[in-house]
Amino acid sequence: MRRGEVWTLRDGSYASKARPVVVVQNESVAEFDSIILCLLTSYDSDGMPTRVKIRPSESNGLFKTSYVMADKIISVDKALLGEHIGVLADEDMELVGRSLAKILGLG
Repeated sequence: MRRGEVWTLRDGSYASKARPVVVVQNESVAEFDSIILCLLTSYDSDGMPTRVKIRPSESNGLFKTSYVMADKIISVDKALLGEHIGVLADEDMELVGRSLAKILGLG
C-alpha cells in the first residue's frame, strides 16, 4: 500500500457502506499494522478549502467526480481495506499534501 493509492474501506469499518479512501501515509512507515487514510466523498464540495476535487480517470479508478476530505483523516488496521481501485495522479497528491499541511498547521 503506497501513498496515493485509492482503496475501498470495508462496510461498517468506518461508515455504513464501503467507501473509497486514499493512502496519505509515507511509505517509510509501511511496516505498521495500521495505515493513515483520507476519506473520499462524491458530495459536491467545491469551495471547501479542506477538500481536493478529483476527476474520474482510468488510473484512479473512480467513476464520478470525488473529493479527498483532508479534514477526514483516519488511521485503520490494514485488514479493513478492501479492493484496490487505482492511484491518484501526482498533481492531485500534491494538492492533497498542501491541504493536509494546511489543516494540520504544518505549512
